[in-house]
Formats: sequence, structure tokens, C-alpha cells
Amino acid sequence: MEEEEFNIMKKSTLLVGILLIIFTVFGFIISGADQEKKSPPENNFYENSLHYTNRGLEYWYSKEQGGLERITNIPFSKLPCAGCHVRSCDTCHRKDVAGKPAYSLEPARAQQVCQDCHAIESLEKARKNPEDPTVDVHFKKGMKCLDCHTAKEVHGDGTPYNSMQQPGALDVRCEKCHPQLSAGPSHEVHKGRVDCNACHVRELTTCFNCHFDTRVNQGKSVSIPLKNLNFLINSNGQVTLGNFHTYVFENKTMITFAPGFPHAVTKDGRKCDECHNTRIIEDIKKNRLYPVVFEKGEVKNITGIVPVLDGMKWNLVYLNYENEKWVLIDRPAEPLINYSGYCRPLTPEQFAKLEKPGK
Repeated sequence: MEEEEFNIMKKSTLLVGILLIIFTVFGFIISGADQEKKSPPENNFYENSLHYTNRGLEYWYSKEQGGLERITNIPFSKLPCAGCHVRSCDTCHRKDVAGKPAYSLEPARAQQVCQDCHAIESLEKARKNPEDPTVDVHFKKGMKCLDCHTAKEVHGDGTPYNSMQQPGALDVRCEKCHPQLSAGPSHEVHKGRVDCNACHVRELTTCFNCHFDTRVNQGKSVSIPLKNLNFLINSNGQVTLGNFHTYVFENKTMITFAPGFPHAVTKDGRKCDECHNTRIIEDIKKNRLYPVVFEKGEVKNITGIVPVLDGMKWNLVYLNYENEKWVLIDRPAEPLINYSGYCRPLTPEQFAKLEKPGK
């Protein structure tokens, strides 16, 4: 009898042990399944910001967006410019206190921290010659970047915007500080169809013949600035100033247009005859516009306002950079045209209005 009871107890103990093992293993399985169901931790919202990701350059460079990759066939990750990021809060917010690093808003609000990365040419001009009539009116009054740009623009809002031109990425608008326009004839006739900077920015320096071979092979940027030559495009439902960039890579060429804002705002706007019924417009109509010429080893550009049209013949020269000198490319490939920054050329109807004298 005692032996029979012992065997029953032995079997019961074994059964309990087996059940414990089963429940333990099953618990691990359930726990693992719960872990798989949980989504991975999200990045903090700054890690989606354009300052952190530098997504704008990559987005517009890509061949999917019609960018420069179409002629280079080089992935953006392989380019020297791919490393331009603000990865750490320390970049803008670090301040040494008593020999130790500390977080502070003071350096972030200082103008220099913006200037270190963005190299605002008009700000340097204002510092050197504040009485120059072409100096930005805001910098002349001592305003700083964060007087207009918001913390949301700097830090992001968690949305992975494609670029700063994407609607919603920027808060800054002229109308936020200037809700009431003056009763001048220009404001009356344009009726909000023309962006403020098309008239109130006198100069938007653009880059001609960016030699991408040199950037890829030497990590050095070489191009030729064009001054006093401005371009009109459509962006966000308005006519605005556009950057004009031409590129050369292995004798292949591209022209890129994008909205531009050089932070060089003047109080007085352009005169009507600077945009309307000009010699440049007449040359465009007759296909004899030559924006630049190459003479005696130098590039010279015309001056004035150039409306950008779809299918327009540009009649440009293209150059290679050899032994620190520019050399004319004989019979270069026809340029590919790229409209980036969500911009578009002017319409035939808009061009027809520019053909007429200003009112």
C-alpha cells in the first residue's frame, strides 16, 4: 500500500513539473508575441526635421524628382554634401559654463549659430556696409533669423517634410508682419498674384556651370556667380524669384530652377519697366536670348529680369574646369531641364502680360 501511494505521488509530482514547464514556455511565447505586436519606439520629432535629415537636398537631387542624379547616376549617399546635418542639440544649444558644457537658449538665439551653417551673404553685407541702400531692411534694423523663423521650423513638428519648399514646412510669411499693403499701383494691379520678393528683392545671385566632376572627384565646389540677372517662375500660386543653376558632369548638362529667397529685401520695389516690355522679353520672343557669353576665358552675363517659359531655348555655353581654368565644351549635350522646389515655368498668359508695358 505504501509503495502504491509513493508511485501515485511520484506521478503527480512529475505531472506538475511537466505542466510548469509547459506554462513557462507558453508564457515566453505569449510574451514574445506581445513584443512583436508592439511597434518600435518612434524617433523624437526633431529626428524628422530637415535640419536633422537634410532630406531636401537628397529629395531634389534624386532622378525620381527629375534631379541631377539623372546625369550623374551617383547615389546621393556617395556625395560629399550628404554629410550636412545638425545631429546634436549641442550644435546650437551648447554653452560652456564654468568649464562645463550646459544647455542654453542663448547661443541658439545668437545670429552666429545660423551663419555658421547657412553663410547668409546679405547678413555679412549688412555688417560691413549698413548704409548700402541694397542691404536687407531687416538686418539693417538689427533683426535676427529667429525674429521671423519659428522654433517649429528649426526643430520640426514630427512631419518628415521632403524639403523646406513643401507646404507646411515653413511658417514665415511677409504677411505675418505686413498684413496691410500700401495703396501703391503695383499692389493694386498685381492683386496678390506676385510674391513680395519678385519686386522687393533686388539681387538673387545664381550659379552658372557648377562643375560636378570637380565636386565628385575633389570634393570642391567650383561655379561662376551670375549677378544682376534674375529669373521669374511660379511657386505656391504666385510669380516669384527663382534660382537658376546650370550643371556640367562628364559633358552632360542640366538647368535647374527653384524658388529662391536671399534675405536681401529692399523697402522700394522694382519699377514696372524692369519686368514689362523689356529687351529680354523681345529677345525671348525672337529666340535670340543669350544670357551668357564666354570671351577671353571669362563668362559675362546680361542683366535684367528673365521670365522662364516651358520649352524655352536657352542658348547657353558650357565649360569644363581644367588646371584651374574654364575651358569651353565643344558641342555639349542639350541640357535637361529640372523644376525643383515645387516650382513651374510661367504660363503663356503670364508672359503675354509681361509683353505689354507696365501700367
